[in-house]
This record gives sequence, C-alpha cells and structure tokens, in this order.
Amino acid sequence: MIVQLVNPYLFSAQENLCISTPNTTWNSRKICINDIKIRLNSHLDHHQQEKCCFCGLLYDRTGRGEIEHIAPKGTGLYPQFSFTSNNLAKACQLCNSSSMKHTYDSIETINAVYELCEFKIVHPYLDDHNYHYAWNYGNREVLISVNNNSDKAKESIRLFELDSVKRTRARAQQRNQERLDNLYNTSIAIKNRIKEVLKFKI
Repeated sequence: MIVQLVNPYLFSAQENLCISTPNTTWNSRKICINDIKIRLNSHLDHHQQEKCCFCGLLYDRTGRGEIEHIAPKGTGLYPQFSFTSNNLAKACQLCNSSSMKHTYDSIETINAVYELCEFKIVHPYLDDHNYHYAWNYGNREVLISVNNNSDKAKESIRLFELDSVKRTRARAQQRNQERLDNLYNTSIAIKNRIKEVLKFKI
C-alpha cells in the first residue's frame, strides 16, 4: 500500500545553473525556480500516481498534494538539501500538516552526502518498504504492522498515524476501488482485442 519511490526528479543542466546561483533558495521568486516547481509537481504526480509518499493514500482522500522536503529545509534544519532529488516527494496535506510531519526533524545522523544520512522514519526513496512494513488485507480494513522490528516503521506509524481507524479503512476503500478499476480496464482491453481479431478475420 505504501511503496518505495524509484523515480526522483532529475534536474537539467539549466535547472542546476538556476539552483546554483548565489542567494537562490527554495522560496526565491525567480521565474526559473517557479518553473522548476511546476515541472517537479507534474513529475511527482505522475510517478507517485497522486499518492502520498508517507501514507500511500490518494491526495484527495486527505487533502491536496504538496511538495515535501523529507529532511525539512527550515532555518536551523537542512536547507542544504532543499534541491536534493531524493529529498523531494509529494505528501498529502494531512501528513505534511503541523500535527504530523511539517518541520519534524527526520534525520537521526547527518552526513554531507544526503544518501548517507540516517533517517528516523521509513524514507520514501532510500528504504525498502517491504522490509519495514507488513500488511493484512481485508475488504473493510487494511492493517499495517511493523516488520523486522523496524524502529523506522514504528516511528513512521506513530508520526503519520498509519494504524488509525480512518487510515485503515481508507486504505481498504482505495484498494477495493483500484481492484474494480483494474477489472474494468482488463475487461475493456479484452473487448478491444476481440474487436481487433474480428476485424482482422473479416
């Protein structure tokens, strides 16, 4: 239900030039920064299938999708990772809210190389989610539990309330809808294939 992300946004040479300009920050009002955010939004929506990187639910189940800095960029935190590809994903409004992630310090041990940092939570890109999470699927509930006694899973479940009744039921509803959609799409594909075969024979 919550899957590891494998397609981070890769900045072009022109975009890297914009980012590396002195005094350029995530909140800069430069046209090139705004353009990057537009392309980044589109890329993440497509590759995440408009699902939150933390809870796995569609954005519209818990609010709109927002670009999320997994290691927060705020003052006194990690502004140096503001434009690090593996630090950028989309989260739902609830997971990114002040009651959950917001400016939560997700790094346990800092390293100058982002990928060598140790994180407190299951990282959307860097961690194998199947190692950390286990699932029990039902028609009315999809239950999440800790796999391999993972401390990261325990913290993610606590922080994002992944074991709450609302989340559990929402996952089941989403899974049931996806199964119906897949069945319908498969049926349409079969019908179209039959039509093609009949046309060929005629």
